[in-house]
Amino acid sequence: MADQLATPADLAALLHIEVADLHVAAATLLIECATAVVQEVAGQRIVRASSTVTLEPGPGRWLWLPQIPVVSVTSVALDGTALASGDYQVRGHRLWREGGWQLLTSPPSEVAVEYTHGYDAGAQELQRARQAVVALAGAVYSNPTGASREQIDDYAVAYEAIAARMEAAPYLRDGLLRYYGRSAGLITLGG
Repeated sequence: MADQLATPADLAALLHIEVADLHVAAATLLIECATAVVQEVAGQRIVRASSTVTLEPGPGRWLWLPQIPVVSVTSVALDGTALASGDYQVRGHRLWREGGWQLLTSPPSEVAVEYTHGYDAGAQELQRARQAVVALAGAVYSNPTGASREQIDDYAVAYEAIAARMEAAPYLRDGLLRYYGRSAGLITLGG
Protein backbone atom coordinates (compact mmCIF):
# COMPACT_ATOMS: atom_id res chain seq x y z
CA MET A 1 0.00 0.00 0.00
CA ALA A 2 1.21 3.50 -0.80
CA ASP A 3 1.98 6.09 1.87
CA GLN A 4 -0.99 7.97 3.30
CA LEU A 5 -0.55 11.16 5.31
CA ALA A 6 -4.30 11.36 5.99
CA THR A 7 -7.24 8.98 6.26
CA PRO A 8 -10.62 8.74 4.55
CA ALA A 9 -12.11 9.84 7.90
CA ASP A 10 -10.01 13.04 7.71
CA LEU A 11 -11.34 13.70 4.20
CA ALA A 12 -14.93 13.05 5.31
CA ALA A 13 -14.49 15.53 8.17
CA LEU A 14 -13.21 18.21 5.78
CA LEU A 15 -16.14 17.65 3.43
CA HIS A 16 -18.65 17.61 6.33
CA ILE A 17 -20.01 14.19 5.43
CA GLU A 18 -20.19 10.87 7.24
CA VAL A 19 -17.49 8.30 6.46
CA ALA A 20 -20.32 5.91 5.47
CA ASP A 21 -21.29 8.38 2.71
CA LEU A 22 -17.73 8.54 1.38
CA HIS A 23 -16.61 6.44 -1.57
CA VAL A 24 -13.68 4.94 0.36
CA ALA A 25 -11.77 3.52 -2.62
CA ALA A 26 -11.83 6.89 -4.42
CA ALA A 27 -10.93 8.74 -1.21
CA THR A 28 -8.03 6.36 -0.52
CA LEU A 29 -6.67 6.78 -4.06
CA LEU A 30 -6.87 10.57 -3.83
CA ILE A 31 -5.16 10.55 -0.43
CA GLU A 32 -2.33 8.38 -1.78
CA CYS A 33 -1.92 10.69 -4.79
CA ALA A 34 -2.00 13.83 -2.63
CA THR A 35 0.54 12.23 -0.26
CA ALA A 36 2.85 11.65 -3.24
CA VAL A 37 2.50 15.32 -4.21
CA VAL A 38 3.30 16.50 -0.67
CA GLN A 39 6.32 14.20 -0.33
CA GLU A 40 7.58 15.29 -3.77
CA VAL A 41 7.37 18.93 -2.71
CA ALA A 42 9.16 18.11 0.56
CA GLY A 43 11.88 16.39 -1.48
CA GLN A 44 11.70 13.27 0.62
CA ARG A 45 9.51 10.61 2.15
CA ILE A 46 8.35 12.07 5.46
CA VAL A 47 6.45 9.10 6.90
CA ARG A 48 8.36 6.60 9.06
CA ALA A 49 10.18 4.08 6.85
CA SER A 50 13.40 2.09 6.61
CA SER A 51 15.77 2.55 3.69
CA THR A 52 19.09 1.29 2.46
CA VAL A 53 21.11 3.83 0.51
CA THR A 54 24.50 3.76 -1.15
CA LEU A 55 26.33 7.07 -1.03
CA GLU A 56 29.56 8.32 -2.58
CA PRO A 57 31.18 10.45 0.11
CA GLY A 58 33.51 13.33 -0.49
CA PRO A 59 36.54 14.15 1.61
CA GLY A 60 35.77 14.88 5.22
CA ARG A 61 34.37 13.29 8.31
CA TRP A 62 30.67 14.06 7.83
CA LEU A 63 28.18 12.17 5.69
CA TRP A 64 24.65 13.51 5.19
CA LEU A 65 21.85 10.96 5.02
CA PRO A 66 19.27 11.83 2.35
CA GLN A 67 16.03 11.19 4.28
CA ILE A 68 15.30 13.15 7.46
CA PRO A 69 14.69 13.04 10.35
CA VAL A 70 16.99 10.13 11.06
CA VAL A 71 15.54 7.91 13.78
CA SER A 72 18.15 5.15 13.92
CA VAL A 73 20.99 3.63 11.93
CA THR A 74 20.97 -0.16 11.65
CA SER A 75 24.19 -0.75 9.71
CA VAL A 76 26.96 1.05 7.86
CA ALA A 77 29.41 -0.51 5.38
CA LEU A 78 32.37 1.31 3.84
CA ASP A 79 33.42 -0.21 0.51
CA GLY A 80 31.65 -3.44 1.44
CA THR A 81 33.18 -3.76 4.91
CA ALA A 82 30.72 -3.53 7.78
CA LEU A 83 31.63 -0.90 10.36
CA ALA A 84 31.04 -1.46 14.07
CA SER A 85 28.77 1.09 15.72
CA GLY A 86 31.83 2.49 17.55
CA ASP A 87 33.51 3.30 14.20
CA TYR A 88 31.02 6.11 13.46
CA GLN A 89 28.58 8.35 15.30
CA VAL A 90 25.07 9.43 14.39
CA ARG A 91 24.70 13.18 14.87
CA GLY A 92 21.30 14.51 13.88
CA HIS A 93 20.91 13.68 10.20
CA ARG A 94 24.59 12.96 9.60
CA LEU A 95 27.18 10.30 10.25
CA TRP A 96 30.59 11.23 11.59
CA ARG A 97 33.73 9.11 11.26
CA GLU A 98 37.13 9.99 12.74
CA GLY A 99 39.11 8.84 9.70
CA GLY A 100 36.65 10.30 7.18
CA TRP A 101 34.63 8.41 4.60
CA GLN A 102 36.92 8.49 1.58
CA LEU A 103 39.47 5.65 1.53
CA LEU A 104 42.63 6.68 -0.26
CA THR A 105 43.27 3.17 -1.56
CA SER A 106 40.09 2.88 -3.58
CA PRO A 107 38.58 6.17 -4.74
CA PRO A 108 35.71 6.74 -5.00
CA SER A 109 34.46 5.02 -1.87
CA GLU A 110 30.90 3.85 -1.35
CA VAL A 111 29.03 3.88 1.93
CA ALA A 112 25.96 1.66 2.31
CA VAL A 113 23.67 2.75 5.13
CA GLU A 114 20.56 1.01 6.40
CA TYR A 115 18.50 3.35 8.55
CA THR A 116 15.05 4.40 9.74
CA HIS A 117 13.78 7.91 9.05
CA GLY A 118 10.64 10.02 9.03
CA TYR A 119 7.83 10.66 11.49
CA ASP A 120 5.49 8.17 13.16
CA ALA A 121 1.88 8.16 12.00
CA GLY A 122 -0.07 10.63 14.12
CA ALA A 123 3.03 12.64 15.12
CA GLN A 124 2.46 16.37 15.58
CA GLU A 125 5.17 17.05 12.98
CA LEU A 126 2.95 15.48 10.31
CA GLN A 127 0.00 17.82 10.84
CA ARG A 128 1.04 20.32 8.15
CA ALA A 129 1.44 17.50 5.65
CA ARG A 130 -1.90 16.02 6.73
CA GLN A 131 -3.58 19.40 6.22
CA ALA A 132 -2.06 19.73 2.74
CA VAL A 133 -3.08 16.18 1.74
CA VAL A 134 -6.66 16.64 2.91
CA ALA A 135 -6.92 19.99 1.09
CA LEU A 136 -5.56 18.57 -2.18
CA ALA A 137 -7.66 15.39 -2.03
CA GLY A 138 -10.76 17.31 -0.93
CA ALA A 139 -10.57 19.69 -3.88
CA VAL A 140 -10.68 16.76 -6.30
CA TYR A 141 -13.14 14.60 -4.34
CA SER A 142 -15.69 17.39 -3.96
CA ASN A 143 -15.59 18.18 -7.69
CA PRO A 144 -14.79 14.91 -9.51
CA THR A 145 -15.80 16.22 -12.94
CA GLY A 146 -13.37 19.10 -12.67
CA ALA A 147 -15.96 21.67 -13.72
CA SER A 148 -14.47 25.09 -13.08
CA ARG A 149 -17.20 27.14 -14.74
CA GLU A 150 -20.77 26.46 -15.71
CA GLN A 151 -23.19 28.60 -17.68
CA ILE A 152 -26.94 28.09 -18.20
CA ASP A 153 -27.88 30.22 -21.23
CA ASP A 154 -26.19 28.87 -24.35
CA TYR A 155 -25.01 25.99 -22.15
CA ALA A 156 -21.23 26.00 -21.58
CA VAL A 157 -19.04 24.09 -19.14
CA ALA A 158 -15.31 24.50 -18.57
CA TYR A 159 -13.17 21.75 -17.05
CA GLU A 160 -9.79 21.75 -15.35
CA ALA A 161 -7.37 18.89 -15.75
CA ILE A 162 -7.20 16.74 -12.61
CA ALA A 163 -3.42 17.12 -12.65
CA ALA A 164 -3.74 20.88 -12.29
CA ARG A 165 -6.01 20.48 -9.27
CA MET A 166 -3.54 18.07 -7.64
CA GLU A 167 -0.64 20.54 -7.97
CA ALA A 168 0.55 22.23 -4.82
CA ALA A 169 0.02 26.00 -4.97
CA PRO A 170 3.17 28.13 -4.60
CA TYR A 171 2.33 29.13 -1.00
CA LEU A 172 1.76 25.45 -0.12
CA ARG A 173 5.04 24.44 -1.80
CA ASP A 174 6.94 27.12 0.13
CA GLY A 175 5.40 26.11 3.45
CA LEU A 176 6.08 22.41 2.96
CA LEU A 177 9.68 23.07 1.89
CA ARG A 178 10.24 25.33 4.89
CA TYR A 179 8.87 22.74 7.29
CA TYR A 180 10.02 19.41 5.80
CA GLY A 181 12.86 20.28 3.42
CA ARG A 182 16.52 20.31 4.32
CA SER A 183 17.65 23.49 6.02
CA ALA A 184 20.55 25.36 4.60
CA GLY A 185 23.57 24.76 6.75
CA LEU A 186 27.25 25.39 7.03
CA ILE A 187 29.61 23.09 5.18
CA THR A 188 32.94 22.41 6.80
CA LEU A 189 35.68 22.03 4.21
CA GLY A 190 38.45 19.54 4.82
CA GLY A 191 37.33 18.45 8.20
